[in-house]
Amino acid sequence: MSTAIIIQARLGSTRLPEKMILPFYQDKNILSILLENLLEHSNTPVILATTTNPNDDKIADIANEYKINIFRGDENNVLDRFIKAAEQFNIDNIIRVCADNPFLQINYVNQLISEIENHNELDYISYTIDNKTPAIKSHIGLFAEATTSNTLKKVARLTANPLYLEHVTNFIYSNEKFNIKLIPTPNIFFNRLDLRFTLDTQEDFNLLKDLYLSYKKFNNDIIKLIEYIDNNKSTLTQMNTQIIKNSK
Repeated sequence: MSTAIIIQARLGSTRLPEKMILPFYQDKNILSILLENLLEHSNTPVILATTTNPNDDKIADIANEYKINIFRGDENNVLDRFIKAAEQFNIDNIIRVCADNPFLQINYVNQLISEIENHNELDYISYTIDNKTPAIKSHIGLFAEATTSNTLKKVARLTANPLYLEHVTNFIYSNEKFNIKLIPTPNIFFNRLDLRFTLDTQEDFNLLKDLYLSYKKFNNDIIKLIEYIDNNKSTLTQMNTQIIKNSK
């Protein structure tokens, strides 16, 4: 079965428009940083799934710079966008990555790839930081999730609720019709509901941009970065303020 990492990205964010292309680290935007990390540290093909909105031409241009495949689909029906992207490139296993997570841990992405390729009976695999909830439902922003094209097609047959069309995997892990696996994260992440590495707002952008400088100084060691954050209570306070404001 074929596998691909599909990155969901667009410029039409209401909380921080064009956040994908704002200079984040050494004049690079977060999409470029994410693509470079994935292409360097994973052997799995990467596909950009963006929209047909002309504003997202800028997103497509970045993908073209890195010579990855692009699919452009419905702006609001993200579920359909993923299904058609998988169909166009003959993808069976999908590793879903949200482009607003610049601290995505590629080693865990690779572990997800291994899991989904070796467990054909599973419809969905995610990491969990509390033993019950997929990590994507938290604000931690360090993990991807895995599913299959057949699973997404089943979702499309079962629901037309706009919530599930926008949030691609919510219906899967909220429904007993699917066979899911949740993998507990290492202790450094476990029950860390106070950490926010997801980028939604200008406040997130400013904070995470500063933290990324420290992350690079720590040689991309997320454990050292979390230890640094724990010793800087003002940073945790800022994160928690944004978690409250942007609760999922």
